[in-house]
Amino acid sequence: MSDPGEELLYAGVAELSRRLRSRALSPVELCEAALARVEAYAPKLRCFVTVTAERAREDARRAEAELAAGRWRGPLHGVPCGVKDLLDTAGIRTTCGARPYADRVPRRDATLVSRLREAGAVLVGKLSLIELAGGLGYHQADAALNGACRTPWDPARWAGGSSSGSAAAVAAGLVPFALGSETWGSITCPAAFCGVTGLRPTYGVLSRKGAMALSYTLDKLGPLARSAEDCALVLGALAGADPADPTSIAAPPGLAAVRPAAGRGLRAAVVELPEKPVVAPATAAAWEKALLALERAGLKLEPVRFPDFPWEDLATLFIEAEAASAFEDLIRSGRTRQLADRTHQEKKPEDYQPLANAADYVRAMRLRGEGQRILARFLEGRDLVLAPNMPWVAPLVSESLDLLFEGVPDPVGAAGNLCGLPAAALPMGFAGPGKLPVSLQLVGRPLEEAKVLSAAALFQSVTDHHRQRPPLALL
Repeated sequence: MSDPGEELLYAGVAELSRRLRSRALSPVELCEAALARVEAYAPKLRCFVTVTAERAREDARRAEAELAAGRWRGPLHGVPCGVKDLLDTAGIRTTCGARPYADRVPRRDATLVSRLREAGAVLVGKLSLIELAGGLGYHQADAALNGACRTPWDPARWAGGSSSGSAAAVAAGLVPFALGSETWGSITCPAAFCGVTGLRPTYGVLSRKGAMALSYTLDKLGPLARSAEDCALVLGALAGADPADPTSIAAPPGLAAVRPAAGRGLRAAVVELPEKPVVAPATAAAWEKALLALERAGLKLEPVRFPDFPWEDLATLFIEAEAASAFEDLIRSGRTRQLADRTHQEKKPEDYQPLANAADYVRAMRLRGEGQRILARFLEGRDLVLAPNMPWVAPLVSESLDLLFEGVPDPVGAAGNLCGLPAAALPMGFAGPGKLPVSLQLVGRPLEEAKVLSAAALFQSVTDHHRQRPPLALL
């Protein structure tokens, strides 16, 4: 029989919020349950960089006093959470997952950390990530400050990157939700390998003030949780313009109305599984079952060919050019040799210079605008793009990740990030050796998170993949 802490932490944000608000559950009790599970499982999964037990207990006591006094801050009040360790936390080290910053202690909270506190959330800790969120490249799963983060579904396999710890901690029931970041795949990939729901919001919806910059025009912060409805609650509590972040914008409309029923009748352009590399038969079967479930639930599906455009080349150009700028001091100082990925130990500062020059960057900006227009035309008469998401199971931590990332097509992921579109990644079934999760994604127009999440909630209302729990007894 499951322990009480497991039952609590797998309940999800919405259910926990109801119990906490009605005072059927104590924030202090919930916090202690989370800390106990973190102590038991986090070291084996390597999903936490820093456990903030003192801060968590302080947050929980404050939440308990406020709720006892009848003050309810919203759906995150008293709910434990973790944040990817590239969001600044005042007085608590923020490492960006990299050895050169292992002892860095910021003086101020990132805007999202402040908003979590204002929402009454309980910060349990800082979560693992691939070093520098993968900004200067990586080839091994152990390219991280505290080694390879493991998916709870199989401790021999990688949790995905770069928001590894955020996905693993939610999947293992250590926290009901966590914050991650995405430049290209860093929320959707670990959501796939860990069998959780991840949301990449529209560019600018969540403030990046106090978050490590990798690619100024592609970086986005977003939640990972058990369900689409939980992601909507987190986004609704944290979204909104921030005067300290000039790229931030107003919250998307309709988040309070995210429901399965709101997904019925939406039209989705279906991008099929890639021809190469060939996916496993079990993954293909899960994809076909997911399409059938969505169609029967009321989503209108239309098979399409995704527009041909240099999506991946453009996304790569921007990331390489902007990362060279973001990490210029690190590169010039030669401290890149301290990074865990072994390829960095052989590089000189000049090796990090992007191939693209200023003229290439300007031409790419013009092409980017054309790409946005192409996607806008593609979505005319449609609400969503439905596509596979990393349709391969998590690789072994001992494998080279070049096999996973090099030469594997990802036009939908590249286009969505390049053009700043929202996307939800969610489990669609299980495949591979043992019971390993596989995932699909729903992509929408800018600021139409409500449609994306309602379609995801519709799928989750007729399936139970997102409710499955990994066999933590293996740890």
